Amino acid sequence: MEKRPLKKSLIGFEIELFTINRNGYMVSASDKLLKKARSDRNFTIKKECAHNMIEIASYPSENIPDTMVYLLDELEYLVSIAKKESILLYPLGTYPGKFNPLMRDDRPYKIKESIFGKNRWKIAGRCIGFHCHYDLPRGIFDSQLRVLKMFVKSKIKDSLVNSYNLLIAADPALACFMQSSPFYQGKFAGKDSRMVIYRGGEALNNKNGLYSNFEEFGGLPHYKPTALDIMDIITTRYETWKSYIKKLGLNIKVLSLYGSILDTAWGPLKINPHGTLEIRGMDINHPIYIAGAGTIIKYVMMKLQEEFYTVVPSEIGIKEPFKVEGDTVYIPPFPLVRNGLQKLSAYRGLENDAVYNYCRRFLKFAQSTMPKDHLKLTKPFEDMLKKRKTVSDEILDFARKRGFRKKGSITNNLAAEIALEHSRRLLTEIISAKKLVEGL
Repeated sequence: MEKRPLKKSLIGFEIELFTINRNGYMVSASDKLLKKARSDRNFTIKKECAHNMIEIASYPSENIPDTMVYLLDELEYLVSIAKKESILLYPLGTYPGKFNPLMRDDRPYKIKESIFGKNRWKIAGRCIGFHCHYDLPRGIFDSQLRVLKMFVKSKIKDSLVNSYNLLIAADPALACFMQSSPFYQGKFAGKDSRMVIYRGGEALNNKNGLYSNFEEFGGLPHYKPTALDIMDIITTRYETWKSYIKKLGLNIKVLSLYGSILDTAWGPLKINPHGTLEIRGMDINHPIYIAGAGTIIKYVMMKLQEEFYTVVPSEIGIKEPFKVEGDTVYIPPFPLVRNGLQKLSAYRGLENDAVYNYCRRFLKFAQSTMPKDHLKLTKPFEDMLKKRKTVSDEILDFARKRGFRKKGSITNNLAAEIALEHSRRLLTEIISAKKLVEGL
């Protein structure tokens, strides 16, 4: 009998960007760019929840170079049409200065505004990220009904659980490598202010975050022991969201806006109604770091799903996180990830020894899963570890040279200077990243 080949899993990227003017200040200019993109029949450029934000959703591919080149081509296109409108694109997690976003009034956005509160909902218009999609294990997703299937082989269900739990454990490391946002509304909120402000909650010591009172929708999810437990939390979350809609006095038919039971989640890890594991906890950053993070996710997931590794939370995972023994990968218990490493990553980043060691071990594990020629895509993270400085640290160093002190605020002029520096750097980074990935 002919051997059936393994399913070729796809990986896809989504990136969000801010629109600023030539003086470095935030402007609500995304509609101008969207209008031009539509006239050019470009459907990967999409609107976001605020008029100062825009999204690129790249087509997925089996390999990183194809996915990345497509994304870079679209980004280059967006930069070119923005230039004609005297608009620049800011590619980091939060705009450093103060501004008041103009939120969109589409029905799903207005529902969120009603549930979270008008002022809190504006946080969503001040935070942007990089979302990476990787296919769910083969056979577990019903693409017609857009739900998980439970009647599949136990090996496939275990693969989902192992992938899910490892991505949760990896969140503090991935978020640290990609952190690019030390300032929020002119103030230092942490090395990853986007994480602190967007997720919020007790574990991040922030009662005023977007999801502080709704952690089941936007916080770091718990490990799950079985696929049934993953399905149960999806159902419970959907029913809870339905109850909030009922409390608003809205017709329950508005739930049809969400399309799938999988659509009511906006946290760092989501099972997406397109049949993917969506990793959403990272800041947007410069293209070379997007390529590196995508490479890590692809090959780690590929290892787990094709070779059926078991992911085990244990004390071994505390002392030696991401240690591999045979076909077992050890990760720390969830309370340490949620209450310890997540917070330390957000507030202190690589200056903290525990976070530094965690990131170092995760990178070593990830690199062991990938082809040698792809290691060059993760070299920027090796350089980060050597210097113990992320893009967020670079911005802090820049601000200190301009007089910023940790307990103070930055002026809007300094915020604009930072924004201009990284918006201008974006174009050169597109070119250098494209050369790198095209050489693979």
